[in-house]
Amino acid sequence: MADIKFMNLSENGNPATTDSVLIGNSQDGLKRTTLGTIGDMFAVHGALHFEQVGINANTATSQIKNPAADKYTVNYPIQAPEVPGYTFKIWVNSATNGFIGPSYVASPLSASASIWLYQADVASIRSNGTSVTAVALYVKNELA
Repeated sequence: MADIKFMNLSENGNPATTDSVLIGNSQDGLKRTTLGTIGDMFAVHGALHFEQVGINANTATSQIKNPAADKYTVNYPIQAPEVPGYTFKIWVNSATNGFIGPSYVASPLSASASIWLYQADVASIRSNGTSVTAVALYVKNELA
């Protein structure tokens, strides 16, 4: 006859991943496993993925119609790249690089969107060393 080890039963309001529970099915009967093993069953590793899309700021120079303007509102079309195994969900931010200017993403739920700069410094827009960026958020296909 097999040795049967009985566990002391007590209430635990703070379970740990090393604590054991009984699981069972009609094929294998009852077994003991840890809460950590059960948690791993539901864990999705790499659930989120981020991609940064950047554009040189001077690509919007042709939008500036007033040559005497110090400030101007311009926009930059952006496209979220395809990422195998992931689905695009949202643009999570936009930023200027090399200068300060208010920016936002129009249509943030669309993979094809626009970054808008509101009343940005024209000299910064025309500069070769400045850019605008946006970060795209993706969710693993199994969860999307």
